[in-house]
Amino acid sequence: HSCVLKSMAMLGLGRNNHVEIQLNAGNRESVNLTALENALKDMNGEPCIVVGNAGTVNTTDFDDLEGLAKLKDKYKFYLHVDAAFGGFAKCSPKYAHLMNGIEHADSITIDGHKWLNVPYDSGMIFTRHQGLQGDVFQNVGSYLSDLSDEPDFLHLTPENSRRFRALPAWFSLMAYGREGYREIVERNCGTATRLAKKIEESKVFRLLAPVRMNCVCWTFSETFGKMSAEDVGRFLTGVRNDGRVFVTQTVYQGVPAMRAAFSNWRTQDSDVDLSWLALLHVAQNFFAERSRL
Repeated sequence: HSCVLKSMAMLGLGRNNHVEIQLNAGNRESVNLTALENALKDMNGEPCIVVGNAGTVNTTDFDDLEGLAKLKDKYKFYLHVDAAFGGFAKCSPKYAHLMNGIEHADSITIDGHKWLNVPYDSGMIFTRHQGLQGDVFQNVGSYLSDLSDEPDFLHLTPENSRRFRALPAWFSLMAYGREGYREIVERNCGTATRLAKKIEESKVFRLLAPVRMNCVCWTFSETFGKMSAEDVGRFLTGVRNDGRVFVTQTVYQGVPAMRAAFSNWRTQDSDVDLSWLALLHVAQNFFAERSRL
């Protein structure tokens, strides 16, 4: 995730110390464990951070977390897992296996503003090293609380002033519980699959990656020739202006693309059907206008 580079810059580690590892073949976004092990060998025992993915941004792909844990037994590294989407796979027996091995992570981040459906800016961290955070972020002042066994969050994060983010998350958990979130996760994944099927059967669009959970990544059919990022951007502006659906722009394996991530507790199959009609309608107008240029 792009926030890894930003975090490295904030910590003083520097963006140039970021190393990308080869991915698995077969239209995957998961790390190749052999390539990772070779990179770890090259570290010669120097400490490093390995960031694993439990649900990538474009295709909700998962690294082999159990494989990462085995490497952790052999090499010296801190294992952080970005589970912004994928953490909620544990809510569903159908997808829970994707998270096998997560218990070996040193820290895990999850976004509450995704499947918890609480306001944006509700990230959560689970860590085995809370003491480290206190050492780094503690804020000393006669008017502030001490760094105790149950410290105020101002001692654990860069923020001094922060809103009560936990309250809406707690309300959401109490309202829906384990079974409620299982239903939301599985329904959202079902709607993603429904959209993917429409794309696969379409002559206008083509699917770029298999749907593993709730994210769909696609672009225009190759029959229209090579489409630029500007072309995709203009099309999505038209989709936005149509007012029925909002789709974000991305790039997947060098291809300008579109992305839909399903996580809203209200989304139903009928919403997918409406969105599909909007996409086809805007595409018809888009290509008609393009042919006149």
